[in-house]
Amino acid sequence: MKREHLIILAIVAALVVWPLLMGNYAVSQANRAMIYALAALSFSLLAGRLGWFSLCQTTFAGISGYTIAILGVRYGLPFPLVVTLALLFTAVSAVIFGLLTVRSRQVSFLMLTLALGQMVWALSFQWVDITGGYNGIAGVRMPVYGGVDLNDTRVFYILVVTVTVAIFLAVWRLYRSPFGLLLLGIQENEQRMRALGHPVYLARFIAFVLAGMIGGVAGVFLVYDMGIMSPSPLGLGHAVWVLTAAVLGGYRTLLGPALGVAVLIALETLVSQYTDRHMMVIGLVLLLSILLMPRGLAEVFEQYFKRKSKPQASVTTTTRGEEP
Repeated sequence: MKREHLIILAIVAALVVWPLLMGNYAVSQANRAMIYALAALSFSLLAGRLGWFSLCQTTFAGISGYTIAILGVRYGLPFPLVVTLALLFTAVSAVIFGLLTVRSRQVSFLMLTLALGQMVWALSFQWVDITGGYNGIAGVRMPVYGGVDLNDTRVFYILVVTVTVAIFLAVWRLYRSPFGLLLLGIQENEQRMRALGHPVYLARFIAFVLAGMIGGVAGVFLVYDMGIMSPSPLGLGHAVWVLTAAVLGGYRTLLGPALGVAVLIALETLVSQYTDRHMMVIGLVLLLSILLMPRGLAEVFEQYFKRKSKPQASVTTTTRGEEP
């Protein structure tokens, strides 16, 4: 069995055991980590495969969350229909944003996504009759099915971990597929891919919509986890937090975004217990980690394991060479 398969099995096993060993607070923190890991994965799909740094991935989470809050709380639509419409509306928004940004490049793409995200954030503040303005929409809850309360921390954990693992595995397969290799080729040499007849703009557009949908799934869980939807998740601060987590963990890798989110949440939880200036300490740690490990934690671990396996290979080669 390959090492990456063993890593995946170990992570899945740890996620299964976690709620059995930990208390409700640790389980709720794990829920939050997996939700933001999806948002960071949405960012890294574009950054790692196309070199696009997007500041509107949390916007898709906010659009999905507001759709659920408005339709579920204000209009009382049933849970399955609300979630379906939220993801559909997120897909439509991703299509519109994709059409506006797909032909832009790097800095222009970054500024366009920033502008689009801030437009939606401003709309959530100013459209008070629909969004509730600064106060948002409270009372967002999941239903009870067959006596099982989906709002229970551990039941909610099962839902989140199932969907999160499924999406990460799907993206893992996507990275290894011809489409994933095409995205890498576009990042490395766009002109050559176009000369070879590959639909560059269409591939970019599809990747953008897929990333937006992942962000929308994160928004579904986020609004049910908080129980309220306000403009805060749509703000620039959340977008930069997700970007920081992805860069810290290694946005070029599959598990890097999740690792970065876990480290950030662990730092916030631990440091805040000892000082009120925990954000300054976290900022210093992030500064040092980015300076010392510019490619992210995941790639550092990957290089470490490669170096560890090289001496064994060389010893084996030497031994064989000495055989008569």
